[in-house]
Amino acid sequence: MININNQTTFKMRIFTSKPSIGTVFNKDSFIQSKKMEPFVIGEGVLDYTCGNCGHTMLRSIRWGQITQAIYKCPKCGTYNQIELVKRTH
Repeated sequence: MININNQTTFKMRIFTSKPSIGTVFNKDSFIQSKKMEPFVIGEGVLDYTCGNCGHTMLRSIRWGQITQAIYKCPKCGTYNQIELVKRTH
């Protein structure tokens, strides 16, 4: 976890292979100029990066906004998921 300018960045949990259950989002069919943008850009204070390569997958998300989805990193191809962590405040 890294905290910069009130944004907190978390590494996502990675899977060693494509999960057999769950909703998987990928950008395989996106044009190159859009492929490297985050999947979601919100208005919160949480950023999530690929647990393998550090590519920003979700930017400015609110706590609990996204929980169970699986994302295939457009940079390295690793499957990632937000690791649920209890809030401390």
